[in-house]
Amino acid sequence: MLIRSFKMAALALSGLALAGCVEITSAPPGPFKVGGAQVTLGHEWSNMNAVTPLRSAKVTLLTVDGPLLNRLYISDALTPGEGLVLSAVKEKPAPTIKSGLSNAERIEFVTDSIAALDYQRVQALKPRPGSYAGHPGVRFDISANTADGLDVVGTALAAEVDGKTYVILYLAPSEHYFQANLAEVEQIIASAKLGG
Repeated sequence: MLIRSFKMAALALSGLALAGCVEITSAPPGPFKVGGAQVTLGHEWSNMNAVTPLRSAKVTLLTVDGPLLNRLYISDALTPGEGLVLSAVKEKPAPTIKSGLSNAERIEFVTDSIAALDYQRVQALKPRPGSYAGHPGVRFDISANTADGLDVVGTALAAEVDGKTYVILYLAPSEHYFQANLAEVEQIIASAKLGG
């Protein structure tokens, strides 16, 4: 029942985009660039940048089934003072990046960014070493809830390279949608490189 409601909401969002002549573009399999960062997509995703106002200009949002069902954020180099997202709630400003963060602070930056999108009870789980284009970073999993109480889970990689932060973040409902694309997301994370 809940999944059906989300599918209906995703269809409504697509209808609004079409009615407003906003173009949702294809992100085909193969190399995909976000500024100076590049990943390799294993299958076609939809680029939701044109209909997603709550993301930084240096961040691309991709989805397979619609942003309510799965979302993959890929950032270009975020410099100090820039954020991953824009806040959905005026009283909760979105966090901005600082240079020289520890892994724990990078995790906090990402989880605070998720909370700025009005997710509730955001928690980071299983922090572990990660690698972004051969540079050390931090991998971690995420649990959260939507304002309506839907359980959402995710995984992320954050790394600082030459004073700039790069983030790949995947979020989806825990029921079906997270696992459906997780293997693909893991391959995308492993494929990250700079300069492409």
